[in-house]
Amino acid sequence: MRWAFLLWAALLVGHCRGEEGDAAAANRLEFSCGDLFYRTLHLKTGSDGEETLYVGAMDHVFRLPADNVSRADCAADSLHLPASNAANCVSKGKSEDFDCRNHIRVLQPVGQDQLYICGTNAHAPRDLVVYANLTRLARHEFFPGVGDGVAKCPFDPKDNSTALWVHDGNPGGHPAIYSGTNAEFTKADTVIFRGDIFDERTGRREYSFKRTIKYDSHMLDKPDFVGSFDVGEYVYFFFRENAVEFMNCGKTIYSRVARVCKRDVGGKNILVQNWATYLKARLNCSVPGEFPFFFDEIQDVFKTEDDDSVFHAVFSTGRVGLTGSAVCSFRMEDLDRTFNEGKFKEQATSTSVWLPVPTARVPTPRPGSCVEDTRHLSDTVLNFIRKHPLMDSDVSHDGGSEGPVFYRRGVVFTKLVVDRVASGSYDNEQEFHVYFAGTDHGEIYKISRWNDEKGQSQSQLLDVLDITGPDPIRALRLSRHHQSLYASSDRAVVQLKLPGLCTARHHNCARCVRDPYCGWDGESGRCRPKHFSLLQDPAGKAPGICEGSVPSQRITANFGQAVHLACSHVAGVESSGSKLAWFHFDARGNKRRIYFKEGTQLDQKHLMTQDGGLVVLGVTERDSGHYKCQLGRQTIAAHHLSVDAHRCSAPGKTGDYQRIYSEWCHEYQKYKSALQSWEKRQNKCAALAGPDKLHLLATNTVKHHNQVYSPLV
Repeated sequence: MRWAFLLWAALLVGHCRGEEGDAAAANRLEFSCGDLFYRTLHLKTGSDGEETLYVGAMDHVFRLPADNVSRADCAADSLHLPASNAANCVSKGKSEDFDCRNHIRVLQPVGQDQLYICGTNAHAPRDLVVYANLTRLARHEFFPGVGDGVAKCPFDPKDNSTALWVHDGNPGGHPAIYSGTNAEFTKADTVIFRGDIFDERTGRREYSFKRTIKYDSHMLDKPDFVGSFDVGEYVYFFFRENAVEFMNCGKTIYSRVARVCKRDVGGKNILVQNWATYLKARLNCSVPGEFPFFFDEIQDVFKTEDDDSVFHAVFSTGRVGLTGSAVCSFRMEDLDRTFNEGKFKEQATSTSVWLPVPTARVPTPRPGSCVEDTRHLSDTVLNFIRKHPLMDSDVSHDGGSEGPVFYRRGVVFTKLVVDRVASGSYDNEQEFHVYFAGTDHGEIYKISRWNDEKGQSQSQLLDVLDITGPDPIRALRLSRHHQSLYASSDRAVVQLKLPGLCTARHHNCARCVRDPYCGWDGESGRCRPKHFSLLQDPAGKAPGICEGSVPSQRITANFGQAVHLACSHVAGVESSGSKLAWFHFDARGNKRRIYFKEGTQLDQKHLMTQDGGLVVLGVTERDSGHYKCQLGRQTIAAHHLSVDAHRCSAPGKTGDYQRIYSEWCHEYQKYKSALQSWEKRQNKCAALAGPDKLHLLATNTVKHHNQVYSPLV
């Protein structure tokens, strides 16, 4: 009877993916002033070197201390910006509680001590500039060009948009706002835009605004903007849109990167108020093969401030049918090669196939390149770029034939930040990229990437963290200074302290040494923040590094009892191409792998629990010996089992009865606690999308099988 209780408890206490108890709570800080839709985050470094996290929400901008967001006060650390157009908005049929509020969608630094803010203002966008401490400018401190936020941030708070305040490289050397958004209430006009340029000293307008051609689907066709960056002579925009070149074959969505020259002042006779250097190209994030599988819809893009050579992005499949997501990185040199050397694409007539433009027909100077003054460009060049904004070749991700950095079925990545970490043993450090990809169910996938000895890219899923579940992650930011990750949802802003996750999340040596942030302390048997004195193997170069660091737990069982052997492991987080396996070493040292049958029939000898543990049913003396739980070649847990065949005799004294009764009470309490823990986890699992969320394929290297369509083959 006793073994049945143990079996029942062991099988039920499984993991929802990403959950590993409440140990991570100590590293989690939270800020919330109610359900205010915290969808815009900006991390700003002040003149004193301290970082501040600005949060754009509904009717408010909050100023949070980056070292501890929970210390902020809802009243003292906020600027209230209510909508001024609510009545007119409601009269147009929009909701009073959401649509007709002022959702702050743009937060950008203006110099060291000021902040540019743009909000939806009840479907009548307005912008303003305030001081970094969230106090308003004095009346005599006029900031030219602000007040009307149309084409700088969206009308609808549900729309995706991007904006960037560019300080240098613009005409006249003056600052300017660049944006990608909807410029009309009806959403018929989407635009890549640069506002009027003013002399900040005199307030005089020096250059008029520039934009993409209105209602021209060759320029933009219902785009969703996800990011923009100032790099060198150009500003780059990332978005997804209807693929105009695919229209003859149906409707589909492609991911794009577009660029404009910062010195662009339009043409002299044509394109006077339009871009004279606008080009765009398709982004290719796909699993290679005879029939490549494409992740066509970019969801977010990230670039580290100190590295202009690479962009990182998350992509997904369409929401209809089979779902999956991928992380891909793109080199700047590949983007520039496509724009500077690639062929242009054209469609001769509305029914013609899209074909590359012959090189002989491309005018000089090359359309789309930066020139000293675009007003001096000939009408031939301007007409060409007006009709040929699309490049013929794609921009492929840097993995090339190796595939994306990481991909997975049944998951929709929404946001991304990336850190660069130097890790490894003191004499063999190398650089790792650590990706934090947020999902539409509030989880964060933590993925590491590095190059092996042959220069080939390798990647590994390190952990899955439940941060804001079941609410989607709306924004992510990363502070290297405070070693913190910030995630926002519609309900709260959450701060995770990354070094503390080592102890909270990695309970065995095998997982700990693979995390570039962590190292295993063999003396204390704990995972700690990385240090040269700790065991580290983030690139997987040292198999067996943990062998001497896994303590063997001694277990004594009665004849016929069921025994549960734990294996500290998070489902779904396996090493490249490796599966969890159990091995038994008998009294003679003979090694045997334990195989598990499908199902949970009670006549089986061995069962594996959802969290990787082993249940041995009806133990006999033959089951004695050493048991190892291994992931690839790394040992995660070890147990020594002794079976006592002589402890089943009836107790003969009152003290024996009392001792056995006490043992049973203790066992019952364990089962009761196990059931409560299982119920808590099941309730959390029920909030997720369904069974696919609990049974993901577990291949995490760029050389794995395609997890999206391999079940269909």
